[in-house]
Amino acid sequence: MAWRPTQYLIEGELDNTAPGKVTGWMTFAGIKEKVTFELEGNFHRDIRGAKIHFTGDAYEDSVDIDSDGYFDGFGRHQTGNAGDITAGLPPCDYGSRPYIEWYDHDNGRVVIELEPAQVEVIGRPIPAIESDPISRKEQNHNMAAFLGSLAKELNIPAERAICISGETVVKANKRAANNNIRGMKLLTEEIRRKLPPLYSQDGKGGEAVVYTKYFTPSSNWTWYVTEGEPVTDDSGTEVDFRFFGLVDGHFKELGYFNLSELENVNGPMGLPIERDLYWQPKTLQEIAPEMFRDNEESD
Repeated sequence: MAWRPTQYLIEGELDNTAPGKVTGWMTFAGIKEKVTFELEGNFHRDIRGAKIHFTGDAYEDSVDIDSDGYFDGFGRHQTGNAGDITAGLPPCDYGSRPYIEWYDHDNGRVVIELEPAQVEVIGRPIPAIESDPISRKEQNHNMAAFLGSLAKELNIPAERAICISGETVVKANKRAANNNIRGMKLLTEEIRRKLPPLYSQDGKGGEAVVYTKYFTPSSNWTWYVTEGEPVTDDSGTEVDFRFFGLVDGHFKELGYFNLSELENVNGPMGLPIERDLYWQPKTLQEIAPEMFRDNEESD
């Protein structure tokens, strides 16, 4: 229930030398410019009053994962509240491993988790005995505000909302809420470029290639996409995107489904459909060999 861009992190630096402020920058594979930060709040006591410099495992030309698509909609200037930010050093108020969390006004909750060797403390933190631990009440409020915004976008009535951020929950967009929860777009520009148009793999049978995979985290429903193209209105404006592929639900079948359906559906536990970020193209026969066995035998 957050953006988790750790795998795309190249490096970054955050500064808490000004009390109540966290500023800095980060670089990510898939984003050409630096992402800058202007947050309200403080680090945990192990690094409060200091700066931290950290490095990730990604590099500028990383292309093994669809990092360009992952950051669609991710703000280049992050503003909001600092969450739990620690290097995992004594007095270990929030665990013994580096953890960087913040709540952006537009993107919501973002979390980066690192190894101790990836973080360097710059400057001398305020002695732990001279400051109080981060208020859990304050952090709970940050989380409640985030969940309240999701409830608002999901059109959950105020009397039924689990968390409300000070105001009545009103009607909003369920698709936007699901995008916030999943922390990704289902259809990126990279996928649009890769997907062949509808009917282009007709006749290939089990040799048709699956270019992307969608799934429900809380059930076994899965969508394997072989083709797709925009759906437009009379003016030529794109209003949806139609896919063709293998749907594995109550049973396996080939068929059509729309992006709007995937974006608006939630699984049994309320979680939205996600895209498999690590998917590599495979043939339908590799995924569901039993569906094409008769064809093989007849050949």
